[in-house]
Amino acid sequence: MDSSKSPITYWFKAMWWFTTRKSGVNAVNLKELLGFGSYGTAWTWLQKLRRCTIRHEREKLSGRVEVDEFFIGGQRTGKRGRGAEGKTIVAVAVER
Repeated sequence: MDSSKSPITYWFKAMWWFTTRKSGVNAVNLKELLGFGSYGTAWTWLQKLRRCTIRHEREKLSGRVEVDEFFIGGQRTGKRGRGAEGKTIVAVAVER
C-alpha cells in the first residue's frame, strides 16, 4: 500500500474480497470489482496480499486440529471427486 497511487479504500476493498469470498478472488475478479484498467495491476495486488498471509516461522498446530479438503476447478463432465481431471486439491487445517 505504501507509495500506491490508488486510494487506501481500494486496498481495504481488495483485502475484504480476498478474505471473505468463499470461492476466493482471482485477478480477473479483482480487476472487475475495483475497475482497474489492466489485469496486471490486479494480479500484482493479489500477489502482495498473498505474500502477507505467509508466516515462515509459524508454530506447528497443536491441541485440537480440524482438517478438511476440497477441489477447485469448476464443474466438468466426467469423473467426480478425487479422480477428476483438471481439478486442484486444497487442504486446510485449523487449530481450535
